[in-house]
Amino acid sequence: MQKTYNYGDALLINKLKNTFVTNDIVYFKFPEKDTSKFTTYLFQRIVGTPGDSIEVINKVVYLNNFEIKDTVTIKHNYFLKSTVKMDSLNRLKYRLMEGTAISEKNDYSFSLTKLKSDSLRNMAVIEKIELEMEKKDNFDFSCFPYSINYKWNMDNYGKLYIPKKNDTLALDTINIVLYKKIIQEYEKNTLEIKRDSIFINNKYTTTYCVKQNYYFTLGDNRDNSNDSRKWGFLPQNYILGKSIWLLKKAKK
Repeated sequence: MQKTYNYGDALLINKLKNTFVTNDIVYFKFPEKDTSKFTTYLFQRIVGTPGDSIEVINKVVYLNNFEIKDTVTIKHNYFLKSTVKMDSLNRLKYRLMEGTAISEKNDYSFSLTKLKSDSLRNMAVIEKIELEMEKKDNFDFSCFPYSINYKWNMDNYGKLYIPKKNDTLALDTINIVLYKKIIQEYEKNTLEIKRDSIFINNKYTTTYCVKQNYYFTLGDNRDNSNDSRKWGFLPQNYILGKSIWLLKKAKK
């Protein structure tokens, strides 16, 4: 969430808040666990609420088929070619702090806001700058639900329905990968798949009734974020609060 928040900023979190809307920045327990480490907590932006459908097309986020306009803090990765070497001094001069060289011919990849990328286009030292984009149907196995039946990647993702409490989900052996973690981990049921049949708590079923609300979050540094595109739905009981006030660290 850099550009939105920075190290040293002071945040006020409303822990009494139990309903959340699109664009709320929430503080939550990270759903992925590493047994060798302490629990991790994150800030991310809610882009989808219970009952919504979310889709990303060429980096543009659509909520229930309507485009969500990026805030000014949203960053994406850009390919940049320059006439000069972007060493530490030039990176500081042009405020290019997040990125790396990708060749020895002054080719770079930098994480930039739209405003920053537009300002760089007008600089004489910049030969080329363009948004990095992964093509539709290029399957990224690191993206939830990690199945070849859902050929999604960070730039082209979904469409994905976000379950809400009391939803009855129709299940089959293809879409079960979307809801397996909800059923087993978040809502504490046993789940078995035997050939073409699904058993929950040892009973054959073709449906599942959801016990709580779920959300879909994205980081503001979109191409470098470990968010819902990587690990799926965020359970409401993992959300600890909403960021409601920010005191920026004073610059020296």
